[in-house]
Amino acid sequence: MNESWDNHLKSVLSQLEQQQLLRQRGVISETVASDSTWLDFGNNDYLGLSRSSKVIQAIQNCTHPSWGSGASPVLSGYGDAHRRLEASLAKLCGTESALVFSSGFACNVGTLAALADDNCIVFSDQLNHASLIDGLRLSRASREVYPHNDLTALRKMLNTHRGSRTRALIVTESVFSMDGDEAPLLDLAELAEQFDCGLVVDEAHAVGVFGNHGGGLLEELGMADRVLLKLGTLSKAMGGIGGYAAGNRSLIEYLVNRCRSYLFSTACPALAAIAAQAAIEQLTEMRAERQQLAHLSSYTRLRLKQLGWTLIEGRSPIVPIIIGSAERTLQLSQQLRLQQIYVPAIRPPTVPANTCRLRVSLSAYHTQNDIDRLISALGQQ
Repeated sequence: MNESWDNHLKSVLSQLEQQQLLRQRGVISETVASDSTWLDFGNNDYLGLSRSSKVIQAIQNCTHPSWGSGASPVLSGYGDAHRRLEASLAKLCGTESALVFSSGFACNVGTLAALADDNCIVFSDQLNHASLIDGLRLSRASREVYPHNDLTALRKMLNTHRGSRTRALIVTESVFSMDGDEAPLLDLAELAEQFDCGLVVDEAHAVGVFGNHGGGLLEELGMADRVLLKLGTLSKAMGGIGGYAAGNRSLIEYLVNRCRSYLFSTACPALAAIAAQAAIEQLTEMRAERQQLAHLSSYTRLRLKQLGWTLIEGRSPIVPIIIGSAERTLQLSQQLRLQQIYVPAIRPPTVPANTCRLRVSLSAYHTQNDIDRLISALGQQ
Protein backbone atom coordinates (compact mmCIF):
# COMPACT_ATOMS: atom_id res chain seq x y z
CA MET A 1 0.00 0.00 0.00
CA ASN A 2 1.06 3.58 -0.59
CA GLU A 3 2.86 4.68 2.59
CA SER A 4 1.09 8.02 3.02
CA TRP A 5 -2.31 6.34 2.75
CA ASP A 6 -1.30 3.54 5.10
CA ASN A 7 -0.15 6.05 7.72
CA HIS A 8 -3.35 8.08 7.34
CA LEU A 9 -5.66 5.09 7.71
CA LYS A 10 -3.81 3.71 10.74
CA SER A 11 -3.88 7.15 12.36
CA VAL A 12 -7.64 7.47 11.93
CA LEU A 13 -8.26 3.98 13.31
CA SER A 14 -5.99 4.67 16.28
CA GLN A 15 -7.88 7.86 17.09
CA LEU A 16 -11.21 6.06 16.90
CA GLU A 17 -9.93 3.38 19.27
CA GLN A 18 -8.69 5.98 21.75
CA GLN A 19 -12.07 7.72 21.64
CA GLN A 20 -13.95 4.44 22.23
CA LEU A 21 -15.57 4.83 18.80
CA LEU A 22 -13.97 1.94 16.88
CA ARG A 23 -16.48 -0.48 15.34
CA GLN A 24 -16.05 -4.17 14.60
CA ARG A 25 -18.09 -6.67 12.58
CA GLY A 26 -19.61 -9.87 13.88
CA VAL A 27 -18.58 -9.30 17.47
CA ILE A 28 -21.78 -10.76 18.90
CA SER A 29 -24.19 -11.74 16.11
CA GLU A 30 -23.01 -15.31 15.56
CA THR A 31 -22.92 -16.03 19.29
CA VAL A 32 -26.43 -14.69 19.86
CA ALA A 33 -27.84 -16.52 16.83
CA SER A 34 -26.39 -19.89 17.82
CA ASP A 35 -27.04 -19.86 21.59
CA SER A 36 -30.64 -19.76 22.81
CA THR A 37 -29.54 -18.74 26.32
CA TRP A 38 -28.69 -15.28 25.01
CA LEU A 39 -31.19 -12.42 24.99
CA ASP A 40 -30.86 -10.25 21.88
CA PHE A 41 -32.03 -6.64 22.22
CA GLY A 42 -29.90 -5.48 19.33
CA ASN A 43 -31.86 -6.18 16.14
CA ASN A 44 -34.85 -4.59 14.43
CA ASP A 45 -36.81 -7.79 13.72
CA TYR A 46 -39.81 -6.32 15.51
CA LEU A 47 -42.30 -9.06 14.60
CA GLY A 48 -39.92 -12.02 14.45
CA LEU A 49 -40.62 -12.48 10.73
CA SER A 50 -36.98 -13.21 9.90
CA ARG A 51 -37.52 -16.59 11.55
CA SER A 52 -41.08 -17.17 10.32
CA SER A 53 -41.71 -20.72 9.14
CA LYS A 54 -44.10 -19.39 6.47
CA VAL A 55 -41.42 -17.10 5.04
CA ILE A 56 -38.88 -19.91 5.02
CA GLN A 57 -41.41 -22.25 3.42
CA ALA A 58 -42.15 -19.69 0.70
CA ILE A 59 -38.45 -19.60 -0.15
CA GLN A 60 -38.16 -23.39 -0.15
CA ASN A 61 -41.19 -23.71 -2.42
CA CYS A 62 -39.77 -21.28 -4.96
CA THR A 63 -38.98 -22.73 -8.37
CA HIS A 64 -37.06 -19.69 -9.62
CA PRO A 65 -34.02 -20.97 -11.54
CA SER A 66 -31.39 -18.69 -9.97
CA TRP A 67 -30.49 -16.78 -6.82
CA GLY A 68 -29.19 -13.53 -8.31
CA SER A 69 -31.34 -11.41 -10.63
CA GLY A 70 -28.34 -10.66 -12.81
CA ALA A 71 -29.21 -7.18 -14.08
CA SER A 72 -30.79 -3.81 -13.42
CA PRO A 73 -34.58 -3.87 -13.06
CA VAL A 74 -34.86 -1.76 -16.22
CA LEU A 75 -32.98 -4.46 -18.14
CA SER A 76 -33.67 -8.13 -17.34
CA GLY A 77 -33.53 -8.11 -13.54
CA TYR A 78 -37.23 -7.42 -12.93
CA GLY A 79 -39.82 -10.18 -12.84
CA ASP A 80 -43.19 -11.32 -11.56
CA ALA A 81 -41.97 -11.64 -7.96
CA HIS A 82 -40.94 -7.97 -7.92
CA ARG A 83 -44.20 -6.91 -9.56
CA ARG A 84 -46.32 -8.79 -7.01
CA LEU A 85 -44.31 -7.42 -4.12
CA GLU A 86 -44.67 -3.85 -5.36
CA ALA A 87 -48.43 -4.29 -5.68
CA SER A 88 -48.59 -5.59 -2.09
CA LEU A 89 -46.44 -2.71 -0.83
CA ALA A 90 -48.64 -0.14 -2.58
CA LYS A 91 -51.71 -1.69 -0.96
CA LEU A 92 -50.03 -1.72 2.46
CA CYS A 93 -49.01 1.92 2.06
CA GLY A 94 -52.32 3.07 0.63
CA THR A 95 -50.68 4.40 -2.55
CA GLU A 96 -51.09 3.86 -6.28
CA SER A 97 -47.68 2.35 -6.86
CA ALA A 98 -44.41 1.26 -5.25
CA LEU A 99 -40.81 0.58 -6.22
CA VAL A 100 -38.47 -2.01 -4.65
CA PHE A 101 -34.77 -1.29 -4.13
CA SER A 102 -31.85 -3.54 -3.23
CA SER A 103 -31.55 -1.86 0.20
CA GLY A 104 -33.26 0.77 2.33
CA PHE A 105 -30.15 2.95 2.21
CA ALA A 106 -30.05 2.82 -1.59
CA CYS A 107 -33.74 3.71 -1.67
CA ASN A 108 -33.43 6.77 0.57
CA VAL A 109 -30.23 8.10 -0.98
CA GLY A 110 -31.44 7.60 -4.52
CA THR A 111 -34.99 8.89 -4.23
CA LEU A 112 -34.05 12.14 -2.50
CA ALA A 113 -31.13 12.78 -4.83
CA ALA A 114 -33.48 12.24 -7.78
CA LEU A 115 -36.36 14.37 -6.51
CA ALA A 116 -34.50 17.38 -5.11
CA ASP A 117 -32.81 19.56 -7.74
CA ASP A 118 -31.53 23.15 -7.86
CA ASN A 119 -35.10 24.46 -8.10
CA CYS A 120 -35.96 22.76 -4.78
CA ILE A 121 -35.44 23.62 -1.13
CA VAL A 122 -35.57 20.85 1.50
CA PHE A 123 -36.44 21.18 5.18
CA SER A 124 -34.97 18.19 7.02
CA ASP A 125 -35.29 17.08 10.65
CA GLN A 126 -32.00 17.28 12.54
CA LEU A 127 -32.16 13.62 13.58
CA ASN A 128 -32.99 12.12 10.21
CA HIS A 129 -31.21 8.89 9.27
CA ALA A 130 -27.84 9.06 7.53
CA SER A 131 -29.38 7.71 4.32
CA LEU A 132 -31.77 10.66 4.14
CA ILE A 133 -29.00 13.12 4.94
CA ASP A 134 -26.70 11.65 2.30
CA GLY A 135 -29.45 11.69 -0.32
CA LEU A 136 -30.01 15.39 0.29
CA ARG A 137 -26.28 16.08 0.17
CA LEU A 138 -26.10 14.36 -3.22
CA SER A 139 -28.99 16.41 -4.54
CA ARG A 140 -28.58 19.93 -5.87
CA ALA A 141 -31.25 21.28 -3.54
CA SER A 142 -30.88 24.08 -1.03
CA ARG A 143 -31.10 22.56 2.46
CA GLU A 144 -32.37 23.79 5.81
CA VAL A 145 -32.10 21.56 8.90
CA TYR A 146 -34.66 22.24 11.62
CA PRO A 147 -34.19 21.22 15.30
CA HIS A 148 -35.66 17.82 16.04
CA ASN A 149 -39.48 17.88 15.94
CA ASP A 150 -39.45 21.68 16.51
CA LEU A 151 -42.52 22.93 14.65
CA THR A 152 -41.99 26.54 15.70
CA ALA A 153 -38.49 26.60 14.26
CA LEU A 154 -39.67 24.85 11.10
CA ARG A 155 -42.46 27.38 10.56
CA LYS A 156 -39.95 30.23 10.88
CA MET A 157 -37.67 28.55 8.34
CA LEU A 158 -40.58 28.05 5.95
CA ASN A 159 -41.61 31.68 6.28
CA THR A 160 -38.06 32.82 5.61
CA HIS A 161 -36.84 30.41 2.93
CA ARG A 162 -39.77 28.71 1.19
CA GLY A 163 -40.07 31.41 -1.47
CA SER A 164 -36.47 31.00 -2.57
CA ARG A 165 -37.19 27.94 -4.74
CA THR A 166 -39.99 26.73 -7.01
CA ARG A 167 -40.51 23.42 -5.21
CA ALA A 168 -39.99 22.30 -1.61
CA LEU A 169 -39.85 19.15 0.49
CA ILE A 170 -40.22 18.47 4.19
CA VAL A 171 -38.35 15.27 5.05
CA THR A 172 -38.74 13.31 8.27
CA GLU A 173 -38.74 9.85 9.76
CA SER A 174 -42.02 8.82 11.35
CA VAL A 175 -40.33 6.86 14.14
CA PHE A 176 -36.73 7.96 14.69
CA SER A 177 -34.23 5.13 14.63
CA MET A 178 -32.05 6.13 17.57
CA ASP A 179 -34.51 8.04 19.78
CA GLY A 180 -37.59 5.88 19.23
CA ASP A 181 -39.88 8.92 19.33
CA GLU A 182 -42.41 10.00 16.71
CA ALA A 183 -42.57 12.92 14.33
CA PRO A 184 -45.62 15.20 14.67
CA LEU A 185 -46.89 14.03 11.30
CA LEU A 186 -50.31 15.69 11.37
CA ASP A 187 -48.73 19.07 12.12
CA LEU A 188 -46.05 18.52 9.48
CA ALA A 189 -48.73 17.70 6.92
CA GLU A 190 -50.55 20.95 7.76
CA LEU A 191 -47.33 22.94 7.31
CA ALA A 192 -46.56 21.13 4.07
CA GLU A 193 -50.01 21.99 2.71
CA GLN A 194 -49.85 25.60 3.93
CA PHE A 195 -46.44 26.23 2.36
CA ASP A 196 -46.89 24.07 -0.77
CA CYS A 197 -44.27 21.46 0.16
CA GLY A 198 -44.12 17.78 -0.62
CA LEU A 199 -43.98 15.71 2.57
CA VAL A 200 -41.53 12.77 2.48
CA VAL A 201 -41.81 10.29 5.37
CA ASP A 202 -39.44 7.42 6.12
CA GLU A 203 -41.48 4.70 7.85
CA ALA A 204 -38.61 2.22 8.28
CA HIS A 205 -39.19 1.76 12.03
CA ALA A 206 -42.98 2.19 11.96
CA VAL A 207 -44.18 -0.28 9.31
CA GLY A 208 -45.33 -3.49 10.96
CA VAL A 209 -45.39 -1.81 14.36
CA PHE A 210 -48.17 0.78 13.96
CA GLY A 211 -51.46 0.79 12.11
CA ASN A 212 -54.32 -1.71 12.16
CA HIS A 213 -52.76 -3.59 9.25
CA GLY A 214 -49.16 -2.75 10.09
CA GLY A 215 -48.98 0.02 7.49
CA GLY A 216 -47.10 2.31 9.85
CA LEU A 217 -47.76 5.59 11.60
CA LEU A 218 -49.25 7.11 8.45
CA GLU A 219 -51.88 4.37 8.42
CA GLU A 220 -52.60 4.81 12.13
CA LEU A 221 -53.14 8.55 11.59
CA GLY A 222 -55.11 8.12 8.35
CA MET A 223 -52.54 10.16 6.45
CA ALA A 224 -51.64 7.99 3.46
CA ASP A 225 -53.03 10.57 1.01
CA ARG A 226 -51.24 13.54 2.60
CA VAL A 227 -47.66 12.60 1.73
CA LEU A 228 -45.77 12.94 -1.52
CA LEU A 229 -43.56 9.94 -0.89
CA LYS A 230 -43.42 7.17 1.67
CA LEU A 231 -40.11 5.37 2.17
CA GLY A 232 -39.59 2.05 3.92
CA THR A 233 -37.47 -1.02 4.33
CA LEU A 234 -37.95 -4.76 4.04
CA SER A 235 -35.18 -5.43 6.57
CA LYS A 236 -36.79 -4.53 9.89
CA ALA A 237 -40.34 -5.61 10.78
CA MET A 238 -40.52 -7.55 7.51
CA GLY A 239 -37.42 -9.49 8.46
CA GLY A 240 -35.74 -9.51 5.03
CA ILE A 241 -33.58 -7.26 2.88
CA GLY A 242 -34.36 -4.35 0.57
CA GLY A 243 -36.10 -1.01 0.56
CA TYR A 244 -39.06 0.60 -1.15
CA ALA A 245 -40.64 3.89 -2.16
CA ALA A 246 -44.41 4.30 -2.45
CA GLY A 247 -46.43 7.08 -4.04
CA ASN A 248 -48.57 7.92 -7.03
CA ARG A 249 -47.85 6.37 -10.43
CA SER A 250 -46.21 9.41 -11.99
CA LEU A 251 -43.79 9.76 -9.08
CA ILE A 252 -42.80 6.09 -9.21
CA GLU A 253 -42.34 6.22 -12.98
CA TYR A 254 -40.21 9.33 -12.52
CA LEU A 255 -37.97 7.41 -10.09
CA VAL A 256 -37.71 4.47 -12.50
CA ASN A 257 -36.28 6.89 -15.03
CA ARG A 258 -34.27 9.25 -12.83
CA CYS A 259 -33.18 7.43 -9.66
CA ARG A 260 -29.55 6.38 -10.12
CA SER A 261 -29.47 3.88 -7.22
CA TYR A 262 -32.36 2.07 -8.93
CA LEU A 263 -31.24 2.36 -12.55
CA PHE A 264 -27.64 1.38 -11.94
CA SER A 265 -28.08 -1.37 -9.32
CA THR A 266 -28.79 -5.03 -9.91
CA ALA A 267 -32.37 -5.80 -8.89
CA CYS A 268 -32.86 -7.60 -5.61
CA PRO A 269 -33.09 -11.40 -6.02
CA ALA A 270 -36.51 -12.86 -6.77
CA LEU A 271 -36.16 -15.04 -3.65
CA ALA A 272 -35.79 -11.92 -1.50
CA ALA A 273 -38.95 -10.50 -3.08
CA ILE A 274 -40.82 -13.76 -2.49
CA ALA A 275 -39.74 -13.78 1.16
CA ALA A 276 -40.90 -10.16 1.59
CA GLN A 277 -44.23 -11.01 -0.04
CA ALA A 278 -44.77 -13.84 2.45
CA ALA A 279 -43.82 -11.51 5.32
CA ILE A 280 -46.34 -8.85 4.24
CA GLU A 281 -49.12 -11.43 4.06
CA GLN A 282 -48.48 -12.26 7.72
CA LEU A 283 -47.67 -8.74 8.87
CA THR A 284 -51.10 -7.37 8.00
CA GLU A 285 -52.77 -9.87 10.35
CA MET A 286 -50.33 -9.61 13.29
CA ARG A 287 -52.46 -7.41 15.53
CA ALA A 288 -51.74 -9.50 18.63
CA GLU A 289 -48.00 -9.14 18.06
CA ARG A 290 -48.37 -5.36 17.70
CA GLN A 291 -50.29 -5.28 20.97
CA GLN A 292 -47.52 -7.34 22.60
CA LEU A 293 -44.93 -4.86 21.35
CA ALA A 294 -46.92 -1.94 22.73
CA HIS A 295 -47.18 -3.67 26.11
CA LEU A 296 -43.46 -4.50 26.22
CA SER A 297 -42.55 -0.96 25.26
CA SER A 298 -44.67 0.54 28.02
CA TYR A 299 -43.50 -2.02 30.60
CA THR A 300 -39.82 -1.62 29.76
CA ARG A 301 -39.95 2.16 30.01
CA LEU A 302 -41.83 2.04 33.30
CA ARG A 303 -39.37 -0.37 34.93
CA LEU A 304 -36.31 1.55 33.73
CA LYS A 305 -37.71 4.84 35.01
CA GLN A 306 -38.38 3.26 38.38
CA LEU A 307 -34.67 2.43 38.60
CA GLY A 308 -33.60 5.95 37.70
CA TRP A 309 -32.38 5.45 34.13
CA THR A 310 -32.66 8.37 31.72
CA LEU A 311 -34.93 7.63 28.76
CA ILE A 312 -36.37 9.37 25.72
CA GLU A 313 -40.17 9.33 25.79
CA GLY A 314 -41.92 7.21 23.20
CA ARG A 315 -44.10 4.18 22.55
CA SER A 316 -42.11 2.40 19.85
CA PRO A 317 -40.09 -0.81 20.33
CA ILE A 318 -36.93 1.35 20.36
CA VAL A 319 -36.04 2.20 23.97
CA PRO A 320 -32.87 4.33 24.23
CA ILE A 321 -31.18 4.50 27.65
CA ILE A 322 -29.11 7.70 27.63
CA ILE A 323 -25.73 7.23 29.30
CA GLY A 324 -23.59 10.10 27.99
CA SER A 325 -19.97 9.03 27.59
CA ALA A 326 -18.82 6.43 25.10
CA GLU A 327 -16.62 4.74 27.70
CA ARG A 328 -19.42 4.26 30.23
CA THR A 329 -21.83 3.08 27.54
CA LEU A 330 -19.36 0.45 26.32
CA GLN A 331 -18.76 -0.70 29.89
CA LEU A 332 -22.47 -1.23 30.50
CA SER A 333 -22.90 -3.06 27.20
CA GLN A 334 -20.00 -5.35 28.11
CA GLN A 335 -21.42 -6.00 31.60
CA LEU A 336 -24.68 -7.12 30.00
CA ARG A 337 -22.80 -9.39 27.58
CA LEU A 338 -21.19 -11.14 30.53
CA GLN A 339 -24.74 -12.03 31.57
CA GLN A 340 -25.58 -13.17 28.02
CA ILE A 341 -27.68 -10.12 27.21
CA TYR A 342 -26.89 -8.14 24.09
CA VAL A 343 -27.75 -4.43 24.04
CA PRO A 344 -25.62 -2.40 21.61
CA ALA A 345 -23.69 0.70 22.66
CA ILE A 346 -24.63 3.52 20.28
CA ARG A 347 -21.96 6.20 19.87
CA PRO A 348 -21.08 9.07 17.53
CA PRO A 349 -21.41 9.59 14.65
CA THR A 350 -24.67 7.62 14.91
CA VAL A 351 -25.82 9.95 17.72
CA PRO A 352 -24.56 13.39 18.83
CA ALA A 353 -21.57 13.65 21.16
CA ASN A 354 -22.32 13.15 24.87
CA THR A 355 -25.60 11.36 24.11
CA CYS A 356 -24.20 7.82 23.86
CA ARG A 357 -26.82 5.25 24.74
CA LEU A 358 -27.82 1.66 25.14
CA ARG A 359 -30.40 1.05 22.44
CA VAL A 360 -32.88 -1.59 23.58
CA SER A 361 -34.76 -2.95 20.56
CA LEU A 362 -37.83 -5.00 21.43
CA SER A 363 -39.49 -7.75 19.43
CA ALA A 364 -42.80 -9.54 19.67
CA TYR A 365 -40.90 -12.73 20.51
CA HIS A 366 -39.59 -11.16 23.73
CA THR A 367 -41.51 -11.91 26.91
CA GLN A 368 -42.05 -9.94 30.08
CA ASN A 369 -39.66 -12.35 31.80
CA ASP A 370 -37.01 -11.37 29.23
CA ILE A 371 -37.53 -7.72 30.15
CA ASP A 372 -37.28 -8.55 33.85
CA ARG A 373 -33.98 -10.31 33.20
CA LEU A 374 -32.65 -7.23 31.41
CA ILE A 375 -33.85 -4.90 34.17
CA SER A 376 -32.29 -7.10 36.84
CA ALA A 377 -28.99 -7.15 34.98
CA LEU A 378 -28.94 -3.35 34.63
CA GLY A 379 -29.90 -2.72 38.24
CA GLN A 380 -30.26 0.71 39.82
CA GLN A 381 -28.82 3.68 37.98
